[in-house]
Amino acid sequence: MKGFQSTVLAMLVALPVVGSAAAAETNVTWKSSVSLGATAKSGNTDKTLYTMNLKGGRYAPKSDLISSLYGEYGETEDEQTEGLLRGQSNYRYKFGSQNWYGGAFVEVYHNDLKKIRYRVKSGPSFGYYFLNTEALKLDVSGGINYVRERTSEGETAFAEYRVAGNVLWSISATASYYLNLEYTANVEDVSDGSGLLVTGLKSKVNEDLSIFVELRDDYDNKPPAGVSDNDRTLTAGLAYDF
Repeated sequence: MKGFQSTVLAMLVALPVVGSAAAAETNVTWKSSVSLGATAKSGNTDKTLYTMNLKGGRYAPKSDLISSLYGEYGETEDEQTEGLLRGQSNYRYKFGSQNWYGGAFVEVYHNDLKKIRYRVKSGPSFGYYFLNTEALKLDVSGGINYVRERTSEGETAFAEYRVAGNVLWSISATASYYLNLEYTANVEDVSDGSGLLVTGLKSKVNEDLSIFVELRDDYDNKPPAGVSDNDRTLTAGLAYDF
């Protein structure tokens, strides 16, 4: 627990410093949204699932700061079967031609189904923008994270490799597409890995509201007993852009 508290404290100290440095830049673009989705099934099985996704992106000539907070809660036959919370923040400082960047990645994760009380990741990240325009952004990145987690089996700490890719495409003035891919593997045992795929389409209803359809696939090649290695969620809902 002491290591977990130290990691959280480091995050709280570092983020204001990053924010102060970023605030000095000009020509800054902000993109923020909150999305709410739900699915329901009745008949042979009564099941409900609610999702929430808060996204914030700050894009500037010298640096980007991209953050998100995703949560879901589900019940099957009046018993909780899903409970997940994942918060991520990625600071990127651009070098030279502004295609290469380096920065820091932080994630806080909780999953009731997998009996993960908490998992905190932090580490350096290096990447490259193949495309970085208002209409289309495409980048890949990699790094090594320090991970500390508490599960039903106890508290552990380890290092992991991380690779990721992102696409953000403004198809038109009213429609957009996004794709986020991520894979991590334990440094000491690369066969112990997990992945995340998030892809979706948004279409504006008016200046502030959009409808969306999103697919999430949370993969774990060594899941706990009784848990599938692929956890897929397809949701539709409303998003408010601000």
